[in-house]
Amino acid sequence: MSAWGKRQARVDTKPSTEPITTNGATNSTTSSATNSTTSGPKPSAGPKKPAWGAPPQAPTAAAETIAATPPERSSSAYPTLHEAMENLSLNSAVAQPVVRSRSAQPTARRSYLHSAVPESAVLTPIRRPDQGGKAGKVVDVYTNHFRIQVDDAIINQYDIEIFMIGRDKKPRLARKDERWETVQRIAKREKNFPIIWYDEGKTIYTRELLTDFTKPLQITFNLNNEEKTFQFQVLNLVRQEKIRDIFDFIEKKTAIRPRDSIRIIETLFKQRARNDLIAIRNQFYDRKQKLDDLGDGRGMANGFYQALFLTQGGPTLNINLAFTCFYMPLNFVEFATKYLRKDITKGLSEIELQGFKRIVRNMLIETLHTGRDIRYRIRGFGLPANQIMFVRGASDDAGDASLGEKISVADFFAEKYQKLKYPHLPCIDGMSGTQKRANWLPMEFVKLVAWERSLKPLDSVQRALVTKKSVIKPDQRYNQIMNVVQNRQFDSDPYLKELNIKVETKEMLQLKARILPPPEVKYRGQGNSDVTERVNFGKWTIRNRFYTTRDISKWGMVYFGSKPTENVIQTLKDFETQLPPLLQRYGILIKSKPITIAKPPTKEEIEKTLVNASKEHWQLTVVVLNNTLDNVYDYVKQCGNQRYGLVTQCVSYQSLEKNIGKLDMYVQNLSQKINAKMGCINGIVNLKAALSRPSNEDLFMFFGADVTHTTCSAERPSIAAVVGSRDPTNSLYAARLCEQYPKLGRCSMEIIKDLDAMIIDLLQVFARSCANRLPNKIVFYRDGVDDGQYQKVLDNEVAKIKQAFRTIYVNRAQPKLTFIIVKKRHNTRFFVYDGQMTKNVEAGTVVDHQITHPSQFDFYLCSQAALMGTSRPALYHVLHDEIGFTSDEIQQLTYWLCHTDARCSKAVSVPAPIHYAHLAAYASRTFDFDDNLDQGSDNGGFVENIENVSMDDIKTKLMVLDSKIANDMWFV
Repeated sequence: MSAWGKRQARVDTKPSTEPITTNGATNSTTSSATNSTTSGPKPSAGPKKPAWGAPPQAPTAAAETIAATPPERSSSAYPTLHEAMENLSLNSAVAQPVVRSRSAQPTARRSYLHSAVPESAVLTPIRRPDQGGKAGKVVDVYTNHFRIQVDDAIINQYDIEIFMIGRDKKPRLARKDERWETVQRIAKREKNFPIIWYDEGKTIYTRELLTDFTKPLQITFNLNNEEKTFQFQVLNLVRQEKIRDIFDFIEKKTAIRPRDSIRIIETLFKQRARNDLIAIRNQFYDRKQKLDDLGDGRGMANGFYQALFLTQGGPTLNINLAFTCFYMPLNFVEFATKYLRKDITKGLSEIELQGFKRIVRNMLIETLHTGRDIRYRIRGFGLPANQIMFVRGASDDAGDASLGEKISVADFFAEKYQKLKYPHLPCIDGMSGTQKRANWLPMEFVKLVAWERSLKPLDSVQRALVTKKSVIKPDQRYNQIMNVVQNRQFDSDPYLKELNIKVETKEMLQLKARILPPPEVKYRGQGNSDVTERVNFGKWTIRNRFYTTRDISKWGMVYFGSKPTENVIQTLKDFETQLPPLLQRYGILIKSKPITIAKPPTKEEIEKTLVNASKEHWQLTVVVLNNTLDNVYDYVKQCGNQRYGLVTQCVSYQSLEKNIGKLDMYVQNLSQKINAKMGCINGIVNLKAALSRPSNEDLFMFFGADVTHTTCSAERPSIAAVVGSRDPTNSLYAARLCEQYPKLGRCSMEIIKDLDAMIIDLLQVFARSCANRLPNKIVFYRDGVDDGQYQKVLDNEVAKIKQAFRTIYVNRAQPKLTFIIVKKRHNTRFFVYDGQMTKNVEAGTVVDHQITHPSQFDFYLCSQAALMGTSRPALYHVLHDEIGFTSDEIQQLTYWLCHTDARCSKAVSVPAPIHYAHLAAYASRTFDFDDNLDQGSDNGGFVENIENVSMDDIKTKLMVLDSKIANDMWFV
């Protein structure tokens, strides 16, 4: 019997018209839908979880312990690491033992954070070294920027206060929607009140002085089916801003970006739109539209993005399409049923309820039974309505509550309103402002507030639906953007007229772009001679052998999935037979037949199989996964990369089955990954040829860095990934990863704290691979930085890189450094009109004028050929340049680096080192993390107060991979 057929059995492994509030209720904060224990593994929400590694049945919510007493720390589901890197030797990359830092989980709901990372401005972003690039073919393109004209003016900024006057005549801070409506009504009611624009917080702007309106003004109106009284008062004149500052910045008379003036004009642009649309920062959504149902109580909305840019050509308005998800305004019972994919009226287990709490915490809800819309945020869940008891008529601070008549929430609602259909369901504990007392709300008597934005992750099916809706062809995107512009009716906007702002809306801004020439890619031909492949429209064909390869003497093919049928066995045999000759076509010689193993997808079998593979020194392990959960793939990679140092290449059985009759292209894609993971080079691009004056004495090294943030939480760390080239051709790379844990109640930050240690290690790897030579020129690409963080990154990370240089180079000449920010998350798009239709720009299109920074060194580059939708260029901002690149050189070099990605034979959207850093950070999700939850914390993972986050608040731990693959490209 074939090894593919040898199988083991699968291992499945206060009462009034308001909701009930309690002071001395007999309920704890833990639901007793079932009696829960407070120790053991972290539970997950949703229906009964399938066996580990079994095929997916229905999405489940994330888990959180909500017991009234602190839970014991759960043991990790996976074995933990025994070693980690903290201090790097200057002479070797030997790992030193380290104790992982612990931190408490952040508390309560999120607010804004101030970063206390030092900003010294010792370094400043460099200016553009010339008038822009000249290389390449010049083409006309359109961009979704619209030129605006604005008069010089002095704008007065005032602080205001808005209170709601309660029934007890006591003021309380008004909510956001209440504040907005109050300002609009006051401005309309009061005679001679000037035109003002409001930032939805505590600031208004106006050209006039408000000396006649300093007394408190009260107004009463109906809002959310309830008559309310509000008090509005202008407090003081804070400052006067000159719009002239904008033009001084554009004309290079000042290097200080006029953020206040920009905020004033952007706030002005939002005013009329805010009356009709849902506004989320710079995004706007029509509240009349029907959401695209995502199946779990959420829906996707389409809208537009709008922002002011100060560019070389003057101020522009950038408008693009936008998409986001909102919760649907469903009855809470219906929402819970949809989200959990089960009929919750039959009850919820403690595990399901614990996980569901994590999802809905801080969600905004409103009552259905009071005749007026009373809004609360969800704090958690309590006992079922028929079990929560309170003292009828007792006040919050009554000392004699125990002497009164007790009644259940269910009985109270039956007397006061109507009998509950589901008295056995847990009550919602609603928060109102800073109120700490419990407000018990039966699930069936509340609904979700409309247009509450959802930031929770989507599952794979939902992501596919969102992608289908949001991936739009260039001609359709162009037309839809122009429709947005026309519908905005800027010419008739009374707020814009106040500053005599005019928007040129007839057409998008037209400008000159250039198409850079692509590189040539070298492979090996017959007799080991160099063979060149030409790049056409961003891609090329591999018709020869990889540049360097390694023979494989021992390898294995492992199947994890349900018991293989005869068809599955035959497909695996065909793949086993066809793979070696197809790999040999590219120079990878397999000298033996594989060891074939079929196992159920359990952790025990995965680990056992890969342990044996490591002991038997397999050079390659091909893993076929048949309809398994993501955690099977994750555990395979954790074992292979982090523990046992195995080169693993996972293959989806479904993809294999679909391509079994035409494996050529499928195996070509696999072969590129396999060859790179084995430490070999696929193709070579002569990067020095991108320079105008290349020198054989120069030894370049390229770095890429990225920081990924899961949530503002200490449950999992942020991951900083840094990759560095490690050979003279800059084709091979090594990666280093660092966990960054936030301190109690705080959020992670944008700075890579241990960057110096990571740079030191990667420089040592480079030297060992280059005959103990160190690079004299280093180009560092940095991703994941917001606009407002450029100076902090420049001040701190460049300093750490320089510190690493001093440590390694000691008394030798220090290398020259160029530091570049790479940004993909922006809203600038380019379009080409060929006389018949609007199309995407070609690969290699670069723009470095008119819509770029007035003085600093930045450019847009669209290096990839778009397969679907509208291509998105990357924005590159050169912050520091000691090498002295011209515009043409850095643009050409960056473009050519986009052709060095080992995973494919096409130009990618960002330079390879940046893509590798992203891949390494993403792959780290499979690694083993200590359970970092604070034992006494039950807080939902958000930050409560405004905090100053400093470098000392971040605890770090360098991650360790098995030494056999640590310096290879395991992440591709």
